[in-house]
Amino acid sequence: MRDATGSSLKRQRVSLPQLEGAAPAQRSAATSSSPISGGCPLWAELPQDLGVVICQCLGPHAIARFLLAGRKTCEVSRCEEVWRFFCRSRWGGSANVGIYRSARDLFLDGNGWFPQRAGKRQNPRFEAQEMTLHTSPCLTMDMRMTNEEIVTVSEAARDMNGVTQQACLHVIDPASLRVRQRIEVSKSTVNCCDVGLGAICLGSDDFKVRLYTQAGISSADGCASSAGSYELTSEYLLTSEVNDLRFTREDAVIAVRTHQNRHPAGLDLIHVHRPEARASFQGGSAATRGKYIHALDGFEDGCSLSGIACSGEDAMTSAFSAMLFDFRRSAPCVVDLPVTSQQQGHQHATMLWPLRAGRAPQVYANLLDESRHNEGGIIAMVDFRYPSMEVAELFRFPDPVDDFRCLDGSIYAACTEVTASEKRIHLYRATHGQRDIERLCTVVENYDACSRIPREDLKVFSICSRGFAMTYGEQLSLGRLAEPRHFGRPRDCTSPAAMRAPRSVRSQRSLLTSAELPNHPSLCSF
Repeated sequence: MRDATGSSLKRQRVSLPQLEGAAPAQRSAATSSSPISGGCPLWAELPQDLGVVICQCLGPHAIARFLLAGRKTCEVSRCEEVWRFFCRSRWGGSANVGIYRSARDLFLDGNGWFPQRAGKRQNPRFEAQEMTLHTSPCLTMDMRMTNEEIVTVSEAARDMNGVTQQACLHVIDPASLRVRQRIEVSKSTVNCCDVGLGAICLGSDDFKVRLYTQAGISSADGCASSAGSYELTSEYLLTSEVNDLRFTREDAVIAVRTHQNRHPAGLDLIHVHRPEARASFQGGSAATRGKYIHALDGFEDGCSLSGIACSGEDAMTSAFSAMLFDFRRSAPCVVDLPVTSQQQGHQHATMLWPLRAGRAPQVYANLLDESRHNEGGIIAMVDFRYPSMEVAELFRFPDPVDDFRCLDGSIYAACTEVTASEKRIHLYRATHGQRDIERLCTVVENYDACSRIPREDLKVFSICSRGFAMTYGEQLSLGRLAEPRHFGRPRDCTSPAAMRAPRSVRSQRSLLTSAELPNHPSLCSF
């Protein structure tokens, strides 16, 4: 290489001050981890901040080998700042860094949901709490749980005198189970809800979609903890009852309409900022490929108009399909994958209910056969990349599935076991690629179903990275994720197989207990 004058240039290596003027043999020795003339290894001369940055650049997998290089590298690799960075890089704002004392343990425990100690698997540990949402018999119709709040909507129940009460929206603090806000919505049942950034969207039997937004969002990221109360900002009148809906990140509402007998009627697409551009897709039309839409959901990484999963019914055969819609297109249905049909061995009118979208392009659905409501439940996983049910994966649960949700690639299902003395809701976990179904914990359920048949005795389940919530009747039970006990510590002899509810709620009717985890093979850990 030559400069403008034609003289040759050579690349120069910048050496550390300790290496200037040293012999070649000394330089090679100094670049290793062995001591140099001062008696200290080279790593000891590096600033702590620089060592932390190097660890962050290496990543959590390479750092396992990096910590073996020496005592200094081992100390830097175990720094809390390094592992907090890894946790936030992987789970973002959902990282449970406030729950664990050690960020390294949190990362190895899969954000607290897959704990292991000394190479042995444990069930996640939950702190139980319970509250009464309604003083009179009233069902919760839908619920959403985020890291900042729990949102529930109710039916318009009748009191002891037969007078119809207002259906309510509750906004609850998940940390204390304190009701932040209670809004009387309508004298018609609110069937569904969904949440967005500072927004709650409701659909009800009075043909309306309502949008509530938060006043006074003060933080840059719109965190609900720094925002004010919700206020009604928009109402949209549809042509029939609203049974399900989703609020997309494009500020649009996709609503499933039904007739009064709950038979599906069609889909409506409402743009919040352009309500005049509303689009309607009638059930059984070419836009839905002749299917009637029962339910819909957005994928786990974000609900978008470009990818909405739906369950559709064929009017002629009553067979159900998992369908993928792209509402940016004039013909929105892009995938129609039959799931239940008599040719596949399913009973007539086996429904896909509920339907939940996981990580794109996977969708899960409970195979609901109302003639077999006392038998075990089956959840089918469909991957839209494969146009055949032969590659679908089936998860078989010992009890009927009431509701389930997806979180970080796993499904968590609430299943009811009915005994002669009481009803229990078990929480199970199933993961794609693993055969075993894990029972995580049990909520002991003793409540009056008010003579409701099992089909009408609705139970709703929701989950987020902080824990889970279940509703049954007028009750809401919360399982808040906590750091597990270490194997070497003595257990509380008064506690069952794991964890009692806090003392303040032990007198309540529900007790959250963890199921014992069977022995697993040793797992690798750092």
